[in-house]
Amino acid sequence: MATDSICPLVNYAATINANELPYDVLKYTKNLFMDTIGCILAGSSSEGIKELKEVIGFFGGSRQATIFSFDEKTTAPSAAFLNSVMCHARDFDDTHDGALNHGCVTIVPALLATCQSISSEEGQVTTGLIPRRKISGTEFIAALSVGLDVSNRLGMAFIKYLHVGWLPTTLWGPFACAAACGRLLQLDETKMHNAFGLAYSQIHANRQGLVDGVLSKRIQPGFSASAGVQAAFFAANGITGAKNIIDGNFGLPALYTAGKIDRSYLTKNLGQSFETSNISIKPYPSCRCTHPVIDSVTTLKKKYNIEWQAIESGIIYLPPQSMGQIGNIFQIRENPTVDAQFSAQYTAALTFINGTPRLQDFEKISVASRQEITKLASRFQVVEYQKNQPGMIPVEINIRLKNGKSLTVRTKDIKGSANNPLSREELTNKFNDCVDHSIKTYSMESRKKMIDQIADILNIEDMLKLICLI
Repeated sequence: MATDSICPLVNYAATINANELPYDVLKYTKNLFMDTIGCILAGSSSEGIKELKEVIGFFGGSRQATIFSFDEKTTAPSAAFLNSVMCHARDFDDTHDGALNHGCVTIVPALLATCQSISSEEGQVTTGLIPRRKISGTEFIAALSVGLDVSNRLGMAFIKYLHVGWLPTTLWGPFACAAACGRLLQLDETKMHNAFGLAYSQIHANRQGLVDGVLSKRIQPGFSASAGVQAAFFAANGITGAKNIIDGNFGLPALYTAGKIDRSYLTKNLGQSFETSNISIKPYPSCRCTHPVIDSVTTLKKKYNIEWQAIESGIIYLPPQSMGQIGNIFQIRENPTVDAQFSAQYTAALTFINGTPRLQDFEKISVASRQEITKLASRFQVVEYQKNQPGMIPVEINIRLKNGKSLTVRTKDIKGSANNPLSREELTNKFNDCVDHSIKTYSMESRKKMIDQIADILNIEDMLKLICLI
């Protein structure tokens, strides 16, 4: 086997046993899984989903895996694609704050599709190379946890050197999905290395769709989920992929970061310390970079009892990575939802006027009709600071009131992070808010069954029993 610097992650993904993962990591991964299921269901009613589903139906194919909320089946790569798009559509999916990476949005849909395709008679692989078998809840959650660790270790290794125009989620998503799905396909180290190489052949990663405010922004993780599924299945069937993914002449550092990489994240405490535990669950349905802005406004309101009508102007100070995503002047274009979700100005004004942002606050009609929010947003200036800061914190907001008084607050610990986690009640409330937006109606009893089964997932012998409840 080649000795590329990617090999430690490849070997780890292929060989670590589920019982070697700490219970606390598996327990937290369960929370991430439940959160992701909620996000998938919420996205089913989002703009563009119906049209994408129609195209997938036109292409046809084997009925291997479910398009959730619609209760329809399609091929595993297509189901992974559309469920991932739904998960990302409302920008409510989890984030690794250091790597600026959305992990579950690609891995969970890919794993669900892979699990169904090898667990059910209907989706059975016909080559005989991948025999039908049951996937236990522990095996599934372990695969998710390992995939997240791979994804975010890669993210942390490169984040300091990436141009802001690269999209980490779609850089690392194919590798993560190949690792996670490869575990369900029981790939050995050689085939897992091929899966990583095949994932590398399919990565894409630009933020132009976000800048232009178009629907392709929410579609991009879907490409990564589908790519990861295909990479794992192709490798299982003997297809070879690039080996020198890090150290090659055209490896990741050479192409994306002018040769720069922090290699320590690829190996340090691998199998002992898990980046999965550093993933944040979003409390607000907008770009994670807006969350310290929202938290800062919440603090200002609570501390100083500010009424929004008293605000004369404000300055929002953002580090470079956040500036590149949410620092543009707010304007309503062809997709008001994206415009609002990715605006420091809008989310600050929304929070001052409405309080804690909810899913309905970012609906197209709501954004377009709330003129008082748009007017207040125009009073905020966004300024880049902390030039050498790689992440999305700290964020600072200065507000000038009409009476001449000036108020300032700085946020370092974002709500939903490991240092400031959501409570069990907040997680459940978010899940129910998401399910309320599904095109499929779920009774309180059916929601409870889902929540209870996910809570007990490590004791489930066949994941199909849980999947059928979604």
